[in-house]
Amino acid sequence: MTWGYALIWVDQFLRRDPDPLIARLKFLAHYGLTTTGIGAAEAACWDAGRAASVGRMLDENGLRLTLHTGLDFFNPDRAIVRRQAAEAVEALRRAVPVARAPLVTTCAGPVHRFMREPSLAAQLEMLAEGLVPLARACGDLRVPFGIENHGDYYVSDLVGLIERVPGLGLFLDTGNTYLVGEAPLPAFELGARYAVGTHFKDHHVAPRPEARPLHFEVGPSVIGEGDVPLRECYRLLMERNPAPDRLVMEIELIPPSFAGDDPVEAFEKSLAFVRSLA
Repeated sequence: MTWGYALIWVDQFLRRDPDPLIARLKFLAHYGLTTTGIGAAEAACWDAGRAASVGRMLDENGLRLTLHTGLDFFNPDRAIVRRQAAEAVEALRRAVPVARAPLVTTCAGPVHRFMREPSLAAQLEMLAEGLVPLARACGDLRVPFGIENHGDYYVSDLVGLIERVPGLGLFLDTGNTYLVGEAPLPAFELGARYAVGTHFKDHHVAPRPEARPLHFEVGPSVIGEGDVPLRECYRLLMERNPAPDRLVMEIELIPPSFAGDDPVEAFEKSLAFVRSLA
């Protein structure tokens, strides 16, 4: 199992180097973590000097960069989608080696399952079409590929999609279930066997029936102090996932406070919770 840090990169975390990427890598190394995310298109554009300097930093500290890719899955001009997919595949072929990537992730985009048009069935069909070449490329590159539940779909929607796209897995965001009104634990129970990694995130939540419009409040939390059943999620991943040793687990912290050293203290509490899981 690979543990890393995803977001949020507050200024207090980036004081170890003027280069933002190197500062992130030094942050990981300082805390004994292994990976963080970067766009595949960005890594694919590095010149030889940049690729070599980042590569040295990665190799000397046992670090790797998780890659994010995507395209305009829902563009009605499917020729554009196919062209974007080909470009994304070429970027992955360049980026995966230089990033030492343990995982590639993607998100659907600015849509959600409650939209009337396109319908949910049409959305999933368009997603499947665009994801097939990306999943095939990741298979060729021998790197896992997962789609994140990004406040857009139920995990059950994505499991149905995964079963249609060979080589696709689930990048399970533990907090984002709340964003679509999904109960976390049943989602984790369903999704654990399909997971290739996580955004390991927590939230404080509360219904707000007195508000207009009615809404469900989702607020920031130190990892392990909120309302997401993270210990149960971790247990399910260990018990039900076919390759728990290959999971890429990225802590995603939205600090409750951004003042002074509060984000650092929140992160260190979060990291202590994560390390207590083992």
